Amino acid sequence: MITKDQRLKAILEILYHDGKVQVSELVTRFNVADMTIRRDFDCLASQGKIVRTHGGAVLAENKNTQKKITLEPSYVTRVAENAASKHDIAQVAVQLIKTKPYVFLDSGTTTINIVKSISQDIACTFITNGVNIAIELLSRPYPNVIIVGGEVDLNTWSSRGILAETQINSFHADIAFLGCNAISPDGSVMIGNLSETGLKHKIMSISNEIYLLADSSKFDSYSLISYASAKDFNGIITDNGLPEEIRSRIKEAGGNLIFPA
Repeated sequence: MITKDQRLKAILEILYHDGKVQVSELVTRFNVADMTIRRDFDCLASQGKIVRTHGGAVLAENKNTQKKITLEPSYVTRVAENAASKHDIAQVAVQLIKTKPYVFLDSGTTTINIVKSISQDIACTFITNGVNIAIELLSRPYPNVIIVGGEVDLNTWSSRGILAETQINSFHADIAFLGCNAISPDGSVMIGNLSETGLKHKIMSISNEIYLLADSSKFDSYSLISYASAKDFNGIITDNGLPEEIRSRIKEAGGNLIFPA
């Protein structure tokens, strides 16, 4: 049985994705009494994270207008967001890939731009947990494509979970490109899905070089959980729209920002 803290985090994850949840749904999901869920709601409400509703709860409105909360929209929505910035970021990443024989591409709508920008005669092996990435790679004459299997999330088009983590642990990557939902003012790199934290850590552990892909809209914001710090990456590839004030803060946090030429 999961702990109370794990249950509270899971409830928040559900709310970030769905916006609302019913007590009855959580009773079934966690196999606990309804009073246990109601006490969980009381705890989260006392922290200002949720608002109780009839038979359930919703996320609390963020009263601090300076703190931007970044949720994880659907894949189709994310593809269209900040398309020009993602294209520019991809061009930088492509230059870093050219001399690397083993490349790990995290799932995401920025990494898909990398695939679309790579020369088709590049001689490297691609490893990915992204269904979208694998489909795009397999539509081109690349010599080697390896897709990591596991539980598939339809919102991110990616595999995750223990099976995926175990497979990733068997590989080596010369370079890896990871994504995120938000980067907080103190340099915490955040995602909106608890179950992907282990996957991100595994990718980082098997890679010689690690780069974070994040367009400027993701900075100075928050998501559900942090999986790394800005200083944990060889570089954070972003676009030229990032304000100077934020650039300075990320550098102070140990982050190495990389911009398109």
